[in-house]
Amino acid sequence: MPARSTDGVADPATIKEPPPAADAASDYRLDDQIGHLLRRVSQQASANLATRLADHGLTTAQYVVLARLAETGAASQNQLGRLVAMEPANIHGIVGRLGERGLVTTAPDPTDRRRLLVSLTGLGTRLIHQVRPIAADASAATLAPLAEAERKTLIALLRRLLTE
Repeated sequence: MPARSTDGVADPATIKEPPPAADAASDYRLDDQIGHLLRRVSQQASANLATRLADHGLTTAQYVVLARLAETGAASQNQLGRLVAMEPANIHGIVGRLGERGLVTTAPDPTDRRRLLVSLTGLGTRLIHQVRPIAADASAATLAPLAEAERKTLIALLRRLLTE
């Protein structure tokens, strides 16, 4: 790995000459790389969802938190963050904003009073039931170019790639 300067940029003195053209890496194309493709599809899926949620005043991250709480019930902020793959600072801010809107509430955990449990309110429950079909429509729009069997295969393969 090249050394990095204080601004995070690779030190030019540590960058090696490219390998000979016969190297397998010479066939490398960004548009064929899984990370690049997944990022682009993820951006597309997020945009599909964000557009549909805008009328309900929700961001995609807020929707994910509400949807997970609807599926699992009350959870600590720490556990909720893990369940939705968000950093603690991000989940804290989202829970705070959802709380300000009356969509979630926090209360001390009866088994560990140091921990706060996050729960959907009645308003939050009604909203998540209202927007779930909208989210399903966004997913369908993202997957529209695929046949039904391809959609199921893609979802199954993506689940297999998840390590957590």
